[in-house]
Amino acid sequence: MRANKQSLVSEIANERISVLFDLAKKCAETDPELSRKYVRHLKRLGTHCRVKLPKEIKNGTCGKCDSVLVPGLSAKVRIASSKRYVVYECLNCKAERHVHY
Repeated sequence: MRANKQSLVSEIANERISVLFDLAKKCAETDPELSRKYVRHLKRLGTHCRVKLPKEIKNGTCGKCDSVLVPGLSAKVRIASSKRYVVYECLNCKAERHVHY
C-alpha cells in the first residue's frame, strides 16, 4: 500500500510541477518576479516530494536566480561547437548553464 501511495504523490507532484512551469513561461515577459516565484515553488515541491525535475524544466531555469530562461528575453544562447554544448547565459544574474548535445 505504501508504494502505491508514494506513486500517487509523485504523479500529482509531477503534474503540479509541469503546470507551474507553464505558468512561469507565460508570465516571464510580463511579470518576471512572479515567474521566479513559480519556479522557486516548483523546485521546493520537487524537493519536498522527492521527485526529479524533468530535463526541460531543469535546463529551462536559472539555478542561481530561479528565472525562466527564454532566449532573447532573459537568456543569451550561444553554441560552443568545439566542446559540443550549448551555453545559456542568464541576463539577470550572468550565470551560465552548459547543455551538452
